[in-house]
Amino acid sequence: MSHVNKKSLIGQVDDRLQKMTREGIGRSKHQDKIDDMTHKYIYSWSTYQSYIKHCCYFVNWCEENYDCKTIKQCRKYIPEWIEIRRKSVAASTQKLEVSALAKLYRCKHGRGEKPFAGVTTNVRKRAEIKRSRGEAVRDKHFSEQNNADMVTFCRCSGLRRAELSDLRYADFRLAAPDGSKGIGLYVHRSTKGGRPRRINFVGTAEEIDICCRIMSAGQGIDKVWGKVHSAADIHSYRADYATKVYKMYARPINEIIDRKEIYYCRGERKGLWLDRNAMRLASNALGHNRVSVIASNYLQIDKL
Repeated sequence: MSHVNKKSLIGQVDDRLQKMTREGIGRSKHQDKIDDMTHKYIYSWSTYQSYIKHCCYFVNWCEENYDCKTIKQCRKYIPEWIEIRRKSVAASTQKLEVSALAKLYRCKHGRGEKPFAGVTTNVRKRAEIKRSRGEAVRDKHFSEQNNADMVTFCRCSGLRRAELSDLRYADFRLAAPDGSKGIGLYVHRSTKGGRPRRINFVGTAEEIDICCRIMSAGQGIDKVWGKVHSAADIHSYRADYATKVYKMYARPINEIIDRKEIYYCRGERKGLWLDRNAMRLASNALGHNRVSVIASNYLQIDKL
């Protein structure tokens, strides 16, 4: 069979992932989960960009080592590729690559479901997480002292970088997300998965006053911050916010009667018990759905 004039492997990957993204944008991911159809679609362009990068790493390797001409021919080499990656990249990157390839080949991939036979990845360990842990080179290019108001705002709101960049003065709301008294924001632009949420400012009275002053300094649809400095460690500020929200709602573990309301940490954090309800509130405030994300990536053990 001749492959003359056929698209390159990169072109084939791009065609498939772009099609899945165009068809997925605007669909209800929640409904697709119920219908067991999420393996057929990609729901955001940011996910597409992440997946195509890692799929291209794979097909380039296949082309160089096995002279593959189609993505179908590449598929059988996935176990070998992931085994190579286990020795060279972090566990989180390995899992991302499996997810990307599962999407490329439209394989079902979820809890308890392995998309490819013979493929295993390393276990993620909290101690190996490098993001926002300790000092980084980029920290030298961003002064928290010179940007004190923005840092305070981030630590009191827990916004993602894109949400912060697209925040408008009109998003200021004098209402708590649960209907109780409080001061916060209605976040609905550039959110993950397009999910809006209401959040409270959490901090000292002085910190909340700073946030209110910032949000009252302009009007309407004007942006509050605009482009955020790339060296600002937004993820660590979100972790600070999540920890504050958790501590605000957490009950003493020995006072929780229902054992189902206790989250038992595993692995290297085994022995640490957390209030599942407080974790749920912190998770929702950050725009996440799973409390396990809070436990592994946001709540700092030395801050609890």
